[in-house]
Amino acid sequence: MTMRTVSPAWRDALPKVACVALCVALVGCASAPQERRWLSLPLDAPPSAAAPTSAPASSVAAASAARATPQIRLQRVQIPEYLQSNRVRFRDSAATLAEWPGVRWAERLEIGLTRHLGLQLAELGQAGWICAEPCNTVPAGGSLQLNYVMLDHDRPAARLHALAQWTLIPPPGSASAPRQGQRRWSEAVLEDTPAGQAAAMARVNAAIARDIAQQLRP
Repeated sequence: MTMRTVSPAWRDALPKVACVALCVALVGCASAPQERRWLSLPLDAPPSAAAPTSAPASSVAAASAARATPQIRLQRVQIPEYLQSNRVRFRDSAATLAEWPGVRWAERLEIGLTRHLGLQLAELGQAGWICAEPCNTVPAGGSLQLNYVMLDHDRPAARLHALAQWTLIPPPGSASAPRQGQRRWSEAVLEDTPAGQAAAMARVNAAIARDIAQQLRP
């Protein structure tokens, strides 16, 4: 059996190799995935939406009848393609976007905006006057489509800028023409955090809902 001796060059290099391997292992540990947080729009109802403690039987019956025959179907809210992601994005300049690190939308932003808009509209009109897709019945008033042409959080300015266009599409067979509206809105972002951005989006969505309800509610 032959014994091989380690050359002096290799013997001198072994501590360096071990040191490099240790550094690689430490870098791997340091770059472990960051804990992720999930963000949603706040769905709190406005204070004026508090329900009374009791209501006459006739009011309850009328509300039940209204819920059975919604007037308007709410379609999914449309947003710019650069916001159609689970990443929470904002503008860091007029031409560039950035993302909050370690934060994701808990659901697609357009779905959260649609749910929030539906809740706001429901509180601003007669009970059951609007339903989100899918509806159990065909609403007599048609379908409502809201399109955010712009919904940008300008982080350096701490402002949320929105340009919203809505269309009420008559039901099939109706002789009525579509009704349309547009609203430009700027809202302060009160807290420089992802939650602050989500809260500003919710306030803008609520303002658009009030504008729509004033023109469409029965």
